Amino acid sequence: MENESNPNDEEKLKALLETLRKNDENVPKELLQTKYKKPYRELKGSIKEVADRISGHRLREGIVIKADEAGQVLMKQIQTMLDDKRNAGAGKELGRALYKEYSLEKFLQTVEEIRVEIWNLWIPYWQQHCCLYAAPECFEENGPPPKIYNDLTGEFLVDQERNIWEKKPEWESEQRMIITAGACHILAEGLKNKEEQNNG
Repeated sequence: MENESNPNDEEKLKALLETLRKNDENVPKELLQTKYKKPYRELKGSIKEVADRISGHRLREGIVIKADEAGQVLMKQIQTMLDDKRNAGAGKELGRALYKEYSLEKFLQTVEEIRVEIWNLWIPYWQQHCCLYAAPECFEENGPPPKIYNDLTGEFLVDQERNIWEKKPEWESEQRMIITAGACHILAEGLKNKEEQNNG
């Protein structure tokens, strides 16, 4: 994708900000508004373009949202949060970090704060897609237990203690059975009711 960030974008932005700082400090403002107006405007445009690419990539990285009803609700929640941040001055804060303070670090810090808020909205949605992944061997006598899987991201929980999720194509099976959180709840209620009947 054309608007995807690449690892060199941060270095590029840092260099652009340094050029802007030098221009602002060493070239009279009057010349920046007249003789050097076009290149100065292009420099600021380049800063905006690279900064938008970095922030867009960071805010979307790792986020998967389906085009279903729950996904649409989440998208509206995220958009509302972003609008609220914009109305509270987040855009001005990002602009100040870039165009007044020439600070890549402050810019990235503000983007990270917004990313955390998006993740806080996304995590409950992601959790709804956690389920049990039962391959055929799970149903064999002494077979392994089903694995914990997220059908939104296509990742398995590979380390429960450290909460590490990874894609594991070698664990996937066409004959799998995915037991969703809702189904797990129904099964658990059924087992509980059966146990109560047996004990009662």
